[in-house]
Amino acid sequence: MAASYSSSRRHPPLGARDAQSAPVVDAKTRVLTRAKEIGFDLVGIADAAPFLETKRTFVQRRDSGYLAGWHYPDTVIETNCDPASSLPGARSIICTATSYFCDVRPHDPQAPSLHGAVSNYAWGLDYHRVLRRWLEELACFIRTEFPGTLCLPCVDTGPLVDRAAAVRAGIGWFGKSANLLTREFGSYVFLAELITTLELEPDEPLHANCGQCVECVVRCPTGAILPDGAVDARRCISDLTQAKGVIPREWRKAIGSRLWGCDTCQTVCPVNDRKAAARHDEFAPLPQIGVSMDLVAVLTMTKAQFRQWFGPTAMAWRGKATLQRNAAVALGNSQDERAVAPLSGALHDRKPVVRGHAAWALGELGGEQAQCALRALLTRESDAWVRDEALEALGKCSKGSDIARTARAGNAEGGNHEPRIQ
Repeated sequence: MAASYSSSRRHPPLGARDAQSAPVVDAKTRVLTRAKEIGFDLVGIADAAPFLETKRTFVQRRDSGYLAGWHYPDTVIETNCDPASSLPGARSIICTATSYFCDVRPHDPQAPSLHGAVSNYAWGLDYHRVLRRWLEELACFIRTEFPGTLCLPCVDTGPLVDRAAAVRAGIGWFGKSANLLTREFGSYVFLAELITTLELEPDEPLHANCGQCVECVVRCPTGAILPDGAVDARRCISDLTQAKGVIPREWRKAIGSRLWGCDTCQTVCPVNDRKAAARHDEFAPLPQIGVSMDLVAVLTMTKAQFRQWFGPTAMAWRGKATLQRNAAVALGNSQDERAVAPLSGALHDRKPVVRGHAAWALGELGGEQAQCALRALLTRESDAWVRDEALEALGKCSKGSDIARTARAGNAEGGNHEPRIQ
């Protein structure tokens, strides 16, 4: 969600406060120093006033349908945009950004492959756990140094609009892709915040923007980035690979060989040309993940393998079936007949979402083996949506076979013979 940092309620100037309410002189320096020691790369302070402009934008884009299936009732938006509703007495927000960029060549998500590309942020350990542990350490320091202070950690899913807070704290600015862009690390940063009752002098927002650059807008694979900086989650590949349920047919080809997420708006961003490599081992590619994964292995994995491979990562939260669904779609885009056998096996999966996407993938690959598997599925399938996918896929296979037969017949009649030597 893109938003501005504006706020209608600011605290009075220092001279207007009584001595008891004035901030401790060196509190900010001590907090910032400790945050950097813990591991946060960028730290800024924002006041805890409500994010009124963000709230208006949030509601507008939800009502326009841009948030797709993500559920944001008014009460949740109200809470997310008012720090004091989560921590009564909140005075400041300690905003942090931590680089996760690794100097490793990513997998090409557009190249047909039996390996599925994984978004950069998910190569390493789950950042929610890592950053929450760091925030708890910072909160412990603050409570010790300033007794009676309350703190509330927020990492991504916490009750705070983190990008708007980071903009207000001067850490970065909103890119047209709705990503937060920083001067030091580009958009390859994890955001985390600590709402606190400790009053700290706020930082000034950056006076920066993307200017006339529209690289992310024009090069988004599905046109999900709108000119006004909004992102339509209904077509955003990152959202499509994370949302539950059915991936609409119209966007499956655009997913390419992606297993999880999409980094296109980041890789094409000129700001990221100046990115610095992360120094955090926690976010380096895990041995069992790397930058891509064997799609057949993911499609056929057991629960134990799912926990072993994905459990430590930020990909585990949606569960095994979502990743297998994504693997089926990517295999359908692989143009590799070796994917037919495992996809045929996936037609027996107990989850309809896996069976239906596997059926679609077989329709993309075609061939007699795929047709036989789809016909067998139709003799036993009771789920209406899966049957519809199988019928659609079988029709595509049959059409492809008819074209192939016509071409072979034309060749047999002499339409494609090599010229004779006279």
